Parts: sequence; structure tokens; C-alpha cells
Amino acid sequence: MTKKHLIKYNDEINLVELFKVIWSGKITIALITLIFFVIISVNDKYKPKQPNLFESSLLIKPAKEEQFLSFFSLGYFNYERSYDEEKIFNYNKENYLSEITYLKVLDKFVEEFLDYEELIKVLRENEQIKKSISQLSLDDQKKKLYEYAKLFSLKKIGENSSYYALEVTWPNNEREIEDILDQTIKLVEESLARSIFLRIESHYRNKKNLAINRDLASLEFLSEQSSIAKRLNLFEAKEREGAILLDSSNKNRMKNEFMYSNTYYLRGYKVIDMEIDLIKNRKYSQFDNIEKKIASLKEEDIKWVNYNLLLLDTKLQSKHNPLPSALIIIFGLLIGTLYVLISNALKSYTVPRKK
Repeated sequence: MTKKHLIKYNDEINLVELFKVIWSGKITIALITLIFFVIISVNDKYKPKQPNLFESSLLIKPAKEEQFLSFFSLGYFNYERSYDEEKIFNYNKENYLSEITYLKVLDKFVEEFLDYEELIKVLRENEQIKKSISQLSLDDQKKKLYEYAKLFSLKKIGENSSYYALEVTWPNNEREIEDILDQTIKLVEESLARSIFLRIESHYRNKKNLAINRDLASLEFLSEQSSIAKRLNLFEAKEREGAILLDSSNKNRMKNEFMYSNTYYLRGYKVIDMEIDLIKNRKYSQFDNIEKKIASLKEEDIKWVNYNLLLLDTKLQSKHNPLPSALIIIFGLLIGTLYVLISNALKSYTVPRKK
């Protein structure tokens, strides 16, 4: 028994008849392939292109310890300290200087970077980003900038490591990543330097103000004691054993205990007036030296953290490639062939059987 369409013989497909069916539908297959090719090609050409994604990683390490040794010279300036200063500043530890170490500075760098303030500033000036958000409202622009900023991360490499990995997945070109990182790290370092020097300057400014206020209080007290001595006509102390001498061994004690004793006038107004003149003419040169040292430190090329952009490791994570023409044609041929075979099979069931 024979059939005009797709035929089975003993449960096996007749390849000759199958080929005849495909051959008879070659025009249909060709048309379907052409239509499929045109649709895919046009769609691939005009649909929005997904940008290539680059994954970059940069190692951030602590700076060398010798970078910060110059700061510790600030703790060795010779100046007088009152009891109040000892309590307020805790000079035994000099806390503000103990924070300027290569590890703590790195931690401050990480904290400064992760507030994204400097990164947002750099991203806002990026030409591509500026163009893409130009039509958005200010609030939407800010949200979009933070979305870009979240593509950057700074994480410690291992629990016991002091190294950090600065990682970013960026949807544009490799060179752009390097420029953004370079500008951002420099801004973060500048901000870090400002905060450190601001703390140092504030520290010594408070010290100087305390010293000046202490001297002003001393002037007021000494003026009163001098007036008393003059009224009593005590030009010089007659009984030196009855007065506490101002020598190196009891200077601090005098400043805090005896200074406000009601018997200080017994020293005589000659010595008291000399002290008044000395205080009035005091130049606070120790603080001038500190200011010069701080200004000198600001001019130094301090490497707050250690990194090398030449070692930036960038990999192409994903790339948009159009479908090859050969693959499109093969898909088209398969779809066309399936269409012809299915159509032929459906027709075989619609043809009336002869009795």
C-alpha cells in the first residue's frame, strides 16, 4: 500500500518520500528562511545595544610606615603644661598622633571612600553619565549617580589581612574605569589629608588658646598681688623662706596651687611686676614652630595609601555580539523544514481515504 504524502512502512520513515516532501516545499522553506533572516537581522541592528561589562580590581595597601614618622616630631615640642591641659589632652598618650599610623590611616581612607562623596563628584563630571542623566530631575539624577556608585566596592581581602580590593563592574570602556578610579582616589586622599591636618591644627590651636587664657588669668592675679605689695610697700620679699620660689622644680605646682594663694604678694612687687612684663611680652614661639612644622608637612608628598593603577586588573565580563549570519540561516532552514513537514502531515489526515 502506498501514500502520496509522508509514509510509514513497518513503523520506519521512508527517507525517499521524506526527501520528496522537503524538496517539493523548497520554495516555502527558502521564503521562511529569508523572512526569518530579515527579521532577526533588522531586530539585531536596531534594538538597543547592551553595553560591554568590564570587571576591574585594584589592590589598596597600607602606605609605608616611614611616611608618617614626621608627624611624631610634633609631640616633642617643649611647652609648659598646666594641670587642666593634662586632663583635657591626655598628653601621656597624645591620642591624636597615635591615630596617624599606616594601618589607621588606611582605615580612615576606606571610611572616606565609602561615603561615596568624592566618587559621586567624579561621576557627575563624567561626560557619558552627564549626558545620560541630563533630562532627569535633580532627585532622579542623584538616585542614578548613587546607582553608579554602588557598582564600586572596597572590601578587605581576608579576615586577618590589611589589604583591600577596590572592585568595580563598569558598563563602558576599560580606559574610563581607570580615569574614574584615578580621580576618585586622589580626591579621597585630599579629603583624608584635610581631615588629618584639621585635627592637628585644631589640637594645637586649643593648646595655644589654653596657654593664652592661662596667662590672662595669671596677669589678672599678679596685678592684684602687685597692688597689694605696693600698698604694703613690699618692694622685695624680706623673708624668702616664707615665699615659694618660682624655680623649675615647683613651677607647675605654683601655677596650679600657689598661683592663686592670697600670700603671693609677699614676693614683693618688683618680682611680681617682672613676671607681669614677661607674660605680656610672651611670643608663644613654641606654637609658631608647631605651625611652621604643620605647614611643612602639608607641602610633603605624603602617600596616604599604597596603590598602583598600572596593576589594575580588568576583565571583559560580558560582550554583546550579533548572531552570526550562518546561524540565522540554519535556524531559518530548520523552521522552514519543520513547517513543511508539519503541513504535509496535517494534509495527510485531511485527504479522504479510498474504499
